[in-house]
Amino acid sequence: MFSIRILMAQQPVDSINQLLQTADSNHKRIALLQQKNPFFLNTSPDSLIENNRKIIKLAKQLNKPQLISEAYRYIAEAGLRKHNFDLAKQNAEKALKIDDSLQHYADMILDYNQLGRSYYDFDHPKKAIAIYKKAVAVYQAHPVGHKIGTIYGNIGAAYNRLNQPNEALKYFLKQAEFVEQHNDPLQKSKVNYNIGYTYMQMEQFKKGEKYFLKALQDSAKIDVKDYVYVNYHALGMLYSRWGKLDKALEANQKALKYFDATQNKMYQFDLHNNNAAIYLKKGNKNKALQEAEQAYQIAKQVGFKLGMDAAQATKADIYVNFRDYKQAEKILNRLKKDSSITHHEILLSLYNSLYKVDKHNKNYKEALFYHEKLKHLNDSILKAQRDSKVAEVETRYQTEKKEKENLKLKAEKAQQELLLAKESKQNTYLSAGILIAITGLGIFAFYYRRNKRQKDLIEHLQKDLHHRIKNNLAVIDALIEDIKDEFDDTNIHAKLNELQNRINSINEIHRQLYFNKDITHLNLKTYLDKISHSIQESFGKNDVTIDNKVPESFKLEVNTSFPIGLIVNEFLTNSFKYAFDGQSNGKITIDLIEKGRNYVLKLSDNGKGLPPDLDIENLDSFGLSIMQLLAKQLKGIFRIQSKNGVQIEIEFPK
Repeated sequence: MFSIRILMAQQPVDSINQLLQTADSNHKRIALLQQKNPFFLNTSPDSLIENNRKIIKLAKQLNKPQLISEAYRYIAEAGLRKHNFDLAKQNAEKALKIDDSLQHYADMILDYNQLGRSYYDFDHPKKAIAIYKKAVAVYQAHPVGHKIGTIYGNIGAAYNRLNQPNEALKYFLKQAEFVEQHNDPLQKSKVNYNIGYTYMQMEQFKKGEKYFLKALQDSAKIDVKDYVYVNYHALGMLYSRWGKLDKALEANQKALKYFDATQNKMYQFDLHNNNAAIYLKKGNKNKALQEAEQAYQIAKQVGFKLGMDAAQATKADIYVNFRDYKQAEKILNRLKKDSSITHHEILLSLYNSLYKVDKHNKNYKEALFYHEKLKHLNDSILKAQRDSKVAEVETRYQTEKKEKENLKLKAEKAQQELLLAKESKQNTYLSAGILIAITGLGIFAFYYRRNKRQKDLIEHLQKDLHHRIKNNLAVIDALIEDIKDEFDDTNIHAKLNELQNRINSINEIHRQLYFNKDITHLNLKTYLDKISHSIQESFGKNDVTIDNKVPESFKLEVNTSFPIGLIVNEFLTNSFKYAFDGQSNGKITIDLIEKGRNYVLKLSDNGKGLPPDLDIENLDSFGLSIMQLLAKQLKGIFRIQSKNGVQIEIEFPK
């Protein structure tokens, strides 16, 4: 099937080649060559390089630097796929130099991203982070393009490589926040992949699987199919560590078939090396050695020293596990003399194998030496993880402290400006009438601008506040999600789900206010739609319809919207929990109407209704009690009845 798709794609390339023979200008030739790039990107890195070198030659004749920088980026991408560090790095730097001189900031961010990837792929995560952060600085000064979400994700991935999952998650949250503003399947896929990878590192495999599968769904909507098979590669790693070995091999096979066809050496190497570890766990020595040797040959072919060391360490591990100590010793004696090996995972495997071989050979002094090195390395990795947590807490504390100080200073400044404005007004009123008449227009303009600055400052402070609250509530929600994993009790899960829904209804207000221009009013229909969708998803009852009849035009103050959201949250929760047992085609209706100087909130479902002996004045229902208390907060009248379901009306003043 795959070869058929490649053949179908080849036909347009042949047509382009025919058109190139008759093209009568360099402009046309460049345009035709550019059309070939997507095909070569997915099939042949060497052809991609050759094609873009032709573009560069023609673009130089036409003096088109932007076309040249784009071609350099394609060559850099080919370098990454061939696992050629110098080719990737040098061409990314050439593109960056051009785009910097042109002040094309969106393209500079693309260049920094590719340069950072070059260092990341060749195991220099700290250098990669420093380069990615330069891209962030460019975006903060010139917010153009949509690559910054990917940059945040790549910074998080680099922190993962440094065994700092907590620091990584901070950047993945930044990436997720950016994705909220741009409904882009590629960005969604990357966010879910990154979060899944972090959970895998933390050995929370079920959560990791959930996010990888989400990423796989999103990546299927993207034209560039690399992302689909990158997710299969990730699932293979996860299932291998989880002990689901057949599922791991199945995922790896799908990924390997694609990356063999596209000649992506990095993924070819990694998949064969992962397969070796899987076959080792399955007890198949021959297959394990075969896969490790294939990984070694691919790494050797492209001069990937780190990969060659990793494959050799894997082979040694296989021999040790099958008690073929002589073969293991041959490999280990070469590796232990190589002082350039610094990657912690390779060193862990190396020290562990050396310890076992020396112990078998009764070289107890050497065995103890490598056991101590193994213990020290494990301790240093754990320390790095602990230090990252401490650093995160310290960073959060210092950031919050600075934010509070800044807010205080800004508030004091705003107050001083208001006092100055008041004093200036009083002095102005004492001036002569003729002078007032002459300068009145200028004074009006002056105060208008000053008041606008003060208004903008206050709005900025409020947006800052909503942003921090939104992030803090997201952290609380994540903590509750972690707590749920510690319990198998469905009742506890249900209670925690309800708590998360309440938090979500509060968080949604702050999320909307942060992104809206109007920071005092909320679009009620949009707000209630978000709450409804979240609760329905948490209960998983897609056969229940929620009909939100609130008019699009209703924009209510935050103080009013907040309790309404919580009331609707409680009503929906109660309906999903109790109203539709054994009933299909359930329906819940939400409406808000104007009645003179009042609003009337109407909530109803067509479920089984309330118990006949329910005493409204002495409610024993937590949800109904909350609704009554919130109705009092609105200074409203709470009415409830049960007729063909449950109907609640709350009438409150505008």
